[in-house]
Amino acid sequence: MRRAAVAARTACPRVAHNPQDAAAWKALGDAAESLGLVDEAKVAFRRAREIDPTFLRVPPAPGDNQPASREVESARRAVTAIIMRHGRRSKISPQDEEKLQAQGNACFKAKKYEDAVMAYSRAIAFCPELASLYGNRSAAYYMLKKFREAAVDATKACKLDPFYVKGYSRAAKAYLCLGDVEQAKTQLMQARAKGADVEQDLRSISIVEKAKTINGSTLTQENMRLIEKAMEIAPNVEQFKVAMGRVLLTKGKHQEALALCRGLKVDGNKHASEILSIRAEASYLIGDTKAAERYFAQALACDPKNLHAKRFMDVVQTVQNNKQKGNQAFQRGRWHEAYQHYTAAMSVDPNVRNSLVAQCACNRAAALIKLENLEDALVDCTYAVELDEMYTKAYLRRAHIHLELENFEDALRDFEKVLELDPHTPDIRKLVKEAADTVRKHKYVDFYHLLEVRRTATEVEIRKAYKKACLKYHPDKNSHRTPKEKREADRKFKHLQDAYNILLDSQKRALYDRGFSVEDIDSGVADATEDFGDMNMGNGSGHRYGSSSSSHDGKQYSNRG
Repeated sequence: MRRAAVAARTACPRVAHNPQDAAAWKALGDAAESLGLVDEAKVAFRRAREIDPTFLRVPPAPGDNQPASREVESARRAVTAIIMRHGRRSKISPQDEEKLQAQGNACFKAKKYEDAVMAYSRAIAFCPELASLYGNRSAAYYMLKKFREAAVDATKACKLDPFYVKGYSRAAKAYLCLGDVEQAKTQLMQARAKGADVEQDLRSISIVEKAKTINGSTLTQENMRLIEKAMEIAPNVEQFKVAMGRVLLTKGKHQEALALCRGLKVDGNKHASEILSIRAEASYLIGDTKAAERYFAQALACDPKNLHAKRFMDVVQTVQNNKQKGNQAFQRGRWHEAYQHYTAAMSVDPNVRNSLVAQCACNRAAALIKLENLEDALVDCTYAVELDEMYTKAYLRRAHIHLELENFEDALRDFEKVLELDPHTPDIRKLVKEAADTVRKHKYVDFYHLLEVRRTATEVEIRKAYKKACLKYHPDKNSHRTPKEKREADRKFKHLQDAYNILLDSQKRALYDRGFSVEDIDSGVADATEDFGDMNMGNGSGHRYGSSSSSHDGKQYSNRG
């Protein structure tokens, strides 16, 4: 090393004094190579050949193998500087060349990869023999997912400098992203021969090779994990993109699967039928049946033997046909027939949960309403909104069912949801207001009216009326009545216990007569309000909910029951 440093100190002034001296360039090349400056040595030998075509390179004298000292480092810097000044036929100054490379590095660190590529390209135009420039541009291309260009640049860097180990690794990664496993292996073997640790990269190649053998029709959990890993390693491999579309479908990520496969070209693609099939299934599963039928037809046109597409297309058509038959039966007033067709449509594929199934459930609820089966209609509407949270028609239908069932607060919530989703729904603001008024009205139950006693009734009269009302409204006594009458009897039966507890407790009854609701009395709000009223008004008088002080005004309460 020291002898090489001395030789470099001698050769540098000779080149600087006479850049056309071939022997000086040869001496500088030998010194540079001994100092480990491979790129600079190549430039020096090239300049020597340009000046003297008869120049034959002779291996330099071996160094003394001692650790690099300050003297050696100084010599290296001197050689690099002289090469930068006189080794290239540049149209710009050495300072500008250095600036271009520094600019590329700065852009790369700032993640401005397009700008980095441009800077490195300008530097390469003036310094075409520097392997590191090609290597850096390869890294920028890789970050831009331009894997073909990245592979070409990395390979060029390795040709210029066979010991540029990073170049082999970058070339292998780029080839792997392109799905060229053999080329990737070749590059890694060369890197290993130069002493590089490539075990992690070889494991990545093994994952890609295994993933390529997976059949898309047999996606186990292990296979799906393997495809996801392979997709991360080799994102540009068409086979993995298609397989990933199938994985996303299996995981219920229908929109993502559709977006992925819409980005894949179909014309001239050997995976065209499978791509179209995934598009079709995703479209169907998000409720776009027209697009699904179109994609299935195209998939079968590409490959009539695509059994997966054919089976799924049959499912779509069967659901559509049953739904249309149900609509026709409903329009003709054949409620039970419509119910059967909608049920058949929902039963074609129990695993499918999309907006089309939601429509069938909502339509079946309409048929059940006509059949006076409100409870099952409510279940169907709830199922519909679970499948499609933006389905305003299902919320609206469920709200009307809640009104019929006197679930007034639930009805109000559904009307408010419709207003939130679609403020332009006809009469929705009016429906919300009416539902809110109904909720306020039914918070106060007239227990005297329910028991059919006067407001001055004694405890004995209340007990007697309570027993009579229990017999009158008990479910067993009303099993023969219409569904609406049974619901009314059930509602009153549920209020009887509250009536008994309130009216037979003197303190609670006093609060109730003042207009407090059961909720206010049970929660203690009524007591707190009374205390507040005593402090502010002194006499504790005052009435809530518009209640009258005259206890005999039965009409005041009879319209609240």
